[in-house]
Amino acid sequence: MGGQLEEKLDLSAETDAKLEQSTALMQAGQLQEALQLLTALEKRCRIGNDTPSLVRVCTTALKLCKEAGDQEALLSTLQTLSTRRSQKTAAVKALVQTAMPWCIIEPYAPLPVSAAEQPARDKLVDALREITDGKIFLEKERAQFTRALAAIKVRCW
Repeated sequence: MGGQLEEKLDLSAETDAKLEQSTALMQAGQLQEALQLLTALEKRCRIGNDTPSLVRVCTTALKLCKEAGDQEALLSTLQTLSTRRSQKTAAVKALVQTAMPWCIIEPYAPLPVSAAEQPARDKLVDALREITDGKIFLEKERAQFTRALAAIKVRCW
C-alpha cells in the first residue's frame, strides 16, 4: 500500500435502508432472505472499512435470528460473521457482547432457563468460548464464558 491509509466508505444510508428491509423480511417469515441481504451488506461494509455500519449490520443479523427463535441460524450466523477474513475486531467484540446476555448473567452466572432450553444455552456458551479463544481483546468475555460453563457442568453432575 506504500504507507497510504485505506479508503473508507460511508455506507450508513444504505445500511439504514437494508436494515429496515431485512427486519421487514424477518417479520414476514423470511429469515434466510433477510440474513442473505445482511451478509452481502456486511461484506461491503467490511471491505469498505465502514466499521460503525459493519457493527450495526452484524448485531442486527444476530438479533433477527434471536427474535425469530432460530437457534441454528443464530449459531451459524455468529460463527460465520466472527470468522470472516479480515473481520474487524470491533465487529467481533460487538457480536460477542450482543449474544452474551442470551446465555449468561453478568458477571459470570449461567442464565437460568428451563430444561428444554438448556441445550441451546449451552451450545451458545460453547460457541462464544470458541470465538473468544485466542483473542486478546476478548479475554474478559472468555473468562466469563469459561466460568459460566464450569457452573453449568458442575450443576449437571
